[in-house]
Amino acid sequence: MHALKIFEKYIPYFLPFLLIFFRGLADLTVLLIGMLFIYKSYKDSNWLWTNEKWFKFSLIFILYLLIINSSLSINPHDSIFYAVTFVRWPIFAIALYFWIFKSNDSINKFLVSLSLVLFFLILDVWYQFITGVDIFGYEKYSPGRLTGPLRNNPVIGIFITKYLYLFLTSLIIFKIFDKKYLRLISLISLICLGFITVLITGERMSIILFTSSIFIVMTGVGGHKIEKLYGLLIIIFLLLGCLEIMQLTYPLVAERAINSVVYKLQNFPESDYGMVFRTAYHVWLQNPLFGGGLHQFKELPNLYGINIWDGAKIFHPHNHPLSLLAETGIIGLVLFYTIIIQILIKALIPVINKKEWFKLALLFNLLYICFFPFMTHFSFQHNWMNATNWLIVGFVLALAKKYE
Repeated sequence: MHALKIFEKYIPYFLPFLLIFFRGLADLTVLLIGMLFIYKSYKDSNWLWTNEKWFKFSLIFILYLLIINSSLSINPHDSIFYAVTFVRWPIFAIALYFWIFKSNDSINKFLVSLSLVLFFLILDVWYQFITGVDIFGYEKYSPGRLTGPLRNNPVIGIFITKYLYLFLTSLIIFKIFDKKYLRLISLISLICLGFITVLITGERMSIILFTSSIFIVMTGVGGHKIEKLYGLLIIIFLLLGCLEIMQLTYPLVAERAINSVVYKLQNFPESDYGMVFRTAYHVWLQNPLFGGGLHQFKELPNLYGINIWDGAKIFHPHNHPLSLLAETGIIGLVLFYTIIIQILIKALIPVINKKEWFKLALLFNLLYICFFPFMTHFSFQHNWMNATNWLIVGFVLALAKKYE
């Protein structure tokens, strides 16, 4: 148990480093924390966490995948493997909630590390944007796409989006700044810095997600409606100024991050996103109740003779609901989002009871950026992104617990 105490004491410092920079290391970290938490629960004879309603629904979802979905899958063995390994995500989140983040001291350690990692990522992205290579010598993915320190993975924008809003939420909830005007200045400054940084990464959906989150956060800003309006207008004015400067100085960035986003939204059915989504929809129609099997999407279009995007090999639908529909059917979709709804209830009801509307908006936004159903997304089985998503779940639940 002494080793567990040491692990518990120092792991909050290392979590942001372990979960961001290497995909395999992130998955190993999640697995290790989950296994140690189960061992600790066994040694302490403490299994109260199994009574969490959202965790029970996670087990129901997994049982559905194992017993029904896998038996009907086009590749049962592969589907069983991914169904079994899904359990590491809720266990990881609940381990953070009940164990790693159980004290303010451990949360503060995590936030210190988070702030260092976040601002390093922002600095490295700007360095790569200006010089063409990042601090470690990694080149841009393409003229319009950046990777920062993630080597050849052009996904740095989504990490910055999630970690910046996580950091911003922590600043507000822990009242790092006593004065109201200082909190507002920090809010506006971080939002503008995050927006322009995500903009230069060239990740369209990250830009859309970051921008939509601004409006969610601003709905909770305290004071009269006129104060909220002034705050929102200030942010909009500053962001429009950033866009205008980018349009004049770096037209290539503006073309991809702004003009191409507008074009794709206006012509969505014929865009690459639209063709992927339509393919997933038609795959789902072949087996609407149970789906074709977890992690089997890449084989399903050919199996069903669906060829909406001629010559393209689609590995996953780039959207969680469509992925769940195609692979697990309407039953799998309902069960999974029941888990998310239960997490929302668990996390937000205590804050609603305290009528802390700004903190409610901030916490809701963190879950929104992880599980918003309409944006294009990574694979449902993507371990790197899932590690960050379920980290945020555990952190949000830990913060909400302070209001119970």
